[in-house]
Amino acid sequence: MSAQSPDSAEAHLPSVGCIIEPSIRIDVSSPVEGVLDQRPIKLGRSVDKGELLFSLRSGVEKAAVDLAKIRAEFALRHYERNDNLYRDELISVHERDEFQTEYQVALKELQQAEAVLGLRSVVSPIDGVVVDYFVDSGEFVNTDPVLTIAALNPLEVEVVMPYSSLGAVAENDILNIFPVEPVGGEYPAKVTMIDPVIDAASGTYRIRAELDNADYRLPAGIECKASLAP
Repeated sequence: MSAQSPDSAEAHLPSVGCIIEPSIRIDVSSPVEGVLDQRPIKLGRSVDKGELLFSLRSGVEKAAVDLAKIRAEFALRHYERNDNLYRDELISVHERDEFQTEYQVALKELQQAEAVLGLRSVVSPIDGVVVDYFVDSGEFVNTDPVLTIAALNPLEVEVVMPYSSLGAVAENDILNIFPVEPVGGEYPAKVTMIDPVIDAASGTYRIRAELDNADYRLPAGIECKASLAP
C-alpha cells in the first residue's frame, strides 16, 4: 500500500459514487427472551469468532442443569448396582433394561437442560468489531438485535458506475482505491462482483471489490475514488 495522492494517479473511473464499507455487518440477537446479565465486550473492541458477546440471567437454567446432573448420577449408580444383580441372575433382563432406560432418559434430560442454558449465552459468529449496542445490562431482551458486529478485514468497496462504462472493468481486475482526505492514500482492491442488473431509473450499475485491511489502517464508511490499476 502506498500513500500516493489520487491527483497523481491515472484518471479515475467515471463513478457516480464510491464508498468503503465493512465486508460483513451482522445484527446479533438472542435466540431466547430474558434480561441482559452482562455485555463483556465494549464498543469498538475487536472480537474473535466464538468469543462471548453477552449473556442473559440464567439462575433458573443453571439450577435445572445441577438438578439434572444429580438425577443422571443417581440413575447411573442405580443402573450399575442392578447390572451386577443381573449378572448374578438375581433380576430379569426386563428389569435390567428398565434401569438402563432410566439412566439414558436422565442423560437426555441433562443434555436438554445444558442446551437450554447454552441459549442464554451468545458468541460472535465472525471475527470483527462491535460497532453498536441497542440494549444495556439489566434491560429486557427479545428477538430484536442486541448489538452489531462488522468485519473490517477485508473491507468491501462499492463503486456505482454509469451504464455507458459497462465493460470497462472485469471481474478479478485490480482497482486502485483512493479514500477521501484526511485518510488519503492509495490501496489495491480486487473486483469480486459486477452487478448484472442495470438500475433503469439512474442508468447505473454496481461494482464490488475486496480491499485487504489486515492492519486495520482504514476505517469503514468513508467515500473514495477508484481507477483501474495499470
